[in-house]
Amino acid sequence: MKISFDEFADNIIYRISDYDAKYENLFKMCFYQNDNTTYIKTYPSDSKYIEKMTKRYAVCAQTMFDQLGYFSNVPWQAGLKKFCEIIKNHNIDWWLTGSCAACIRGIELNPHDVDIMIDSKHCAQLTELFQDYLIEPITDTNGWLTKEFGVIFMDVRIDIASDPSPVLDDPEPVDCGPFAKDHLETVKWEGFDIKVPPVELQLNVNRRRNRTDRVKLIEDYIISRA
Repeated sequence: MKISFDEFADNIIYRISDYDAKYENLFKMCFYQNDNTTYIKTYPSDSKYIEKMTKRYAVCAQTMFDQLGYFSNVPWQAGLKKFCEIIKNHNIDWWLTGSCAACIRGIELNPHDVDIMIDSKHCAQLTELFQDYLIEPITDTNGWLTKEFGVIFMDVRIDIASDPSPVLDDPEPVDCGPFAKDHLETVKWEGFDIKVPPVELQLNVNRRRNRTDRVKLIEDYIISRA
């Protein structure tokens, strides 16, 4: 896998070439665009710390995609613990969603990344805190499912998203939507108090995606608590 960067107008283009075909679905999952024989993502070239990001991306991309495809070990615990250590003494509103939010309850869902939700007002502060670990800038999505989105790589890919859109909760609430944000619970993990969505919402999203194995694990956990 070859990583390169091009500048065009006011943008910087992340370009992936010379890749094994097994990675293509992962590129698509991460919203890269197919550009003939390469996959690309485009960001404003004036994004703060963009030079640091591209250098780190070049070093970490292969590892990240190997983890996303379960071609290698995914040390999500190490990445989440480092994130918690860095952010713990700062007044930043954040919560954990996705598979890791179930895992810290003791439900083993085998995550391939870490999903963090924040308030939009903290994006700049988070960029400062994680400037040495960001690989994609936290930028406005222009009307996607969250207001901003960016990526950290710290042992594992950590997705950062802000202000979820109400459309996420249609037709029913899921674990990363506004309803989840308004009904967070606190789970103690590795000495940290981490806000997570109600586990029932994670059941909803896995049913919606027809992940029957995960549905069974979550249902068993809910029954065990009853």
